[in-house]
Amino acid sequence: MGRDRAVSLMDDLRAANPSEHTRWLAEPDEPAFRELLHARYAETYSYPFLYEPGGAVRLWRDGALLSLGEFDARGALLWHTGLWSKPGRDSLESGLSVALPSRRTLTGRAEHEALWGSLLERLGRWVGFLHQNTSTLHVMAQRYASRFMRATPMGLVVNYTRGETVIGVGEGVGVPMQALAMTTVLAPPPPRRRYLPEGPWGEWLASILAGVGLAESVAFTPLERPARREGAVLRPLDWNASLRLERRVLVGFSAEDTPALMSERARVDLIHLPMGEPQWVAAGTPVLLAAGFLPTGIRLHQHEPDELVFQYVADPRAAREVVSRARLDGARARELFAGWTERCARTS
Repeated sequence: MGRDRAVSLMDDLRAANPSEHTRWLAEPDEPAFRELLHARYAETYSYPFLYEPGGAVRLWRDGALLSLGEFDARGALLWHTGLWSKPGRDSLESGLSVALPSRRTLTGRAEHEALWGSLLERLGRWVGFLHQNTSTLHVMAQRYASRFMRATPMGLVVNYTRGETVIGVGEGVGVPMQALAMTTVLAPPPPRRRYLPEGPWGEWLASILAGVGLAESVAFTPLERPARREGAVLRPLDWNASLRLERRVLVGFSAEDTPALMSERARVDLIHLPMGEPQWVAAGTPVLLAAGFLPTGIRLHQHEPDELVFQYVADPRAAREVVSRARLDGARARELFAGWTERCARTS
């Protein structure tokens, strides 16, 4: 999706009235948006620039963020959700979902169902997937994503944020936030082989693909120990300065000296490994495991090969402990986290 196409997608969404009690936010709504952020997170939200006048407006003007919400009669924003777009992607990201504590809204269950039914149908004309990293500090966010947005668990991110306090959610106080990575499949994934490493990690990853109806596309490949030392060649994908989260993709190997796999700037360090060719999975998985990267999920694509997602885990024992404390909604999410914790223990 190029830039012109991204703008057209946003324009297409803005052209439709989302639902009876909701509307798309515009520049005059930014003060109400900041008030909502303060009411829910105080000063702890991970994106500090959104507290500044003009912080959200820049994103709206650039077409990077489309904001949806419901206002009361006095102009207070009762809840907000956002759609993030990046040029050239076959997907959008869902995020910035915030609700005012202890306030009832007029948008009921039936309206939420109709709202997302309409939005997802429109999105499916443009992109194949809607991705989100959903909070594990409380279960309602996950429940909303699965019930209304038809999102399915696809993995996790260890210690996704740091220091956030969600006001009105007492059960999450003092617990580090993990993320349940979820995906809404908007168009049928292409029929293709999806290669996974043999062994316990492959079994866990296969269960994720089964959750989106792709079990029959799975093929396992044995791992190959390289005969000589080769360095992995990485290409940048994303850099989130607020979360200090970096995504890179493994694109090859080199016999020449290459930098260490670990990112020097990232707190959350993710490497994607294409799973379209067995030799890539067979050769890349041992290299990543040896460098301290563990599988954490799968990212689906329409035109590019699907990818295994690895995260650098410096202390597997500590990671297992914090992941085990995550609050999860639904058997599928609980099985995914339990399966990861079990395999992480076996790996370490």
